[in-house]
Amino acid sequence: MNVLWLYRVSTLILVSIVSLAVIGLCVHTSNNLAQVLAFFGLGAGSFPYTTLGIAVSAITLVSSALLIALDIFFDNIFTSYLAFEIPWLSILWILWISVGWTTLSEGHMIFQGITCSLFTQPNTKEICEGIHPIAIIAFINFALLFLYTGVLMVVAFTSSSSYSSPWTSSLKSRNK
Repeated sequence: MNVLWLYRVSTLILVSIVSLAVIGLCVHTSNNLAQVLAFFGLGAGSFPYTTLGIAVSAITLVSSALLIALDIFFDNIFTSYLAFEIPWLSILWILWISVGWTTLSEGHMIFQGITCSLFTQPNTKEICEGIHPIAIIAFINFALLFLYTGVLMVVAFTSSSSYSSPWTSSLKSRNK
């Protein structure tokens, strides 16, 4: 196997693992919010950043698993083409920026700069303390996907002279 294909698989596996962490943190935050709302006798509710984090993580998990599995079991399938991967992974890293930014923005709006140590209700304190880890992990996923997309762009443009069509080739089919 070539180095670029191993980099691809490693990146997609790492992105999947990080996505699982975001799902866990967002679900934990949602459960804490439900307990806080129940404590005050209010109905159900959710934070937009947790819902977005769960949705983007699920999309990333499913698409990463499919990209890896289809590439392993099929040779030269369209999902491995650079013309497919670059736009799709660009959409994913844009979604991860939105998760990170929404998390920080909502956290600032909800807690308005109050330090987390001032909260006496434990679930509220956990919600406050969970904002930055979700945002940091979202930005890590953004960076991983952005870097990999950049590598794909470099590969596509530098190999355009050696391949008849680099856009309809996969990293697995390269012999470098």
